[in-house]
Amino acid sequence: MKYGLCCISLDLKDKGYKFSTMTYKRFSSLDRDEALEVLGDRIVNNLIVTNEHIRYCHRNNWVYRLSSDIFPLITYEKADVDLADLPNYEEVLSAMEEIYETIKETNVRISAHPDQFNVLASKDSQSLQKTVDELNFFSSFMDFIGCSEDYNSPINLHINNKQGSYVEIIERFMATYNRLDPNCRNRLVIENDDKAGGWNVRELIAHFHPATNIPITFDYLHHKCNPSYDEETAIKKCYDTWHGFKPLFHYSESREGNNPRAHADYSTQVFNTYGLDFDIDMELKEKDLAILNFQEKLVTI
Repeated sequence: MKYGLCCISLDLKDKGYKFSTMTYKRFSSLDRDEALEVLGDRIVNNLIVTNEHIRYCHRNNWVYRLSSDIFPLITYEKADVDLADLPNYEEVLSAMEEIYETIKETNVRISAHPDQFNVLASKDSQSLQKTVDELNFFSSFMDFIGCSEDYNSPINLHINNKQGSYVEIIERFMATYNRLDPNCRNRLVIENDDKAGGWNVRELIAHFHPATNIPITFDYLHHKCNPSYDEETAIKKCYDTWHGFKPLFHYSESREGNNPRAHADYSTQVFNTYGLDFDIDMELKEKDLAILNFQEKLVTI
């Protein structure tokens, strides 16, 4: 089992490796040439920061979840920007090639968890097109940096829709799924929801997986917030959907307070794997500091 760092290392952030964003408001306030120059510089920075995070994960024997903010505005329709439009496009390609070499050298497992607006079962045609564009772009980036075109490099989503019967939702989902590029479809996995009324593990196993054959990501905290089977049964059923690939599951705990779905800074418990071997993204607010703290606890047990 390897632990997974989700997007940001607080240690690296303190050392100056910070992701940069750019809003459309800021972009559109600048002259087009200046806007493209600023955007290009920020994307190169984000690629350099990504590369450093992958090397950091290699040093710690972790897996790494890519940030969804590496390429601000690139798939935003109003901005109307392609990577090739950037004045430093060659520098962007060079930075991506550096990541490719790092992954080839270190063999760090890479995953992605795109933003919540990506809903393949939506009834809104504009949202669906945005989702297709976003997922296809990110999957092409994963190809460029040498990620395997399979579930070893998963792109994780929620169904995030309960409008209609199971059959109707799955039909909408699959209609959009089939618009995705093959490299994206080959990576796509679906996670159980944390909200009551969302897709719990039982529903995903009973209805979604038999109709789609798409692997199911087990999230410990989501299962506690939106339970179905007992935990051992749920995790083993999800494990069996991964077609022989090593699953990448998610772990967090509830923060103290009134919202059990809010993630804690650090873990206070040790989770049960029930004898299974999988990788686990640690979705704790203190990021790498929380992983290191968790590993220290294991040594003392």
